Amino acid sequence: MKKAYEQFCKFEELIALILLSGITILVFGSAMMRTFGMPLNWAQDAALVAFAWLIFFGSDIAMRGEGLIGVDIFVKKFPATVQKALDVIFKVIIIAFLAVLVIYGYQMTVSGWAREITTLGISYGFVTMAVPVGSFCMIISTCINLVNTIKTPAGERGGNR
Repeated sequence: MKKAYEQFCKFEELIALILLSGITILVFGSAMMRTFGMPLNWAQDAALVAFAWLIFFGSDIAMRGEGLIGVDIFVKKFPATVQKALDVIFKVIIIAFLAVLVIYGYQMTVSGWAREITTLGISYGFVTMAVPVGSFCMIISTCINLVNTIKTPAGERGGNR
């Protein structure tokens, strides 16, 4: 199971890299073509679809490595056991919030499936699907981080946040 998750993480990072590269190429190419009087109207919409997916995959990558910005100026003042307890509580709150995003993101995807992005000829549901899929991926990453936090003794936490 761990091996499959590691493969998924590598795949997700590859997809994020492709999306970022694609957005760069699309926006630059669209700007260049607009300069020459031949705008690529579909390129902006394609970049927006890619951006929606990149946001959620990138967030999962950051969450997996615990690379998110945290304001812990007050948390650092507490003893290690309290810091660990707060970390667990915060992760549980994050999981609950992401579960809400999965539920409402799914509903948004289903309700918007009939709507079409005219320049691309695809359903708007492909854009909104990034919310539940990305949030579900973040739930998995946060659960793994939560288990690691619980297993690690309070005094041995990375960097003693």
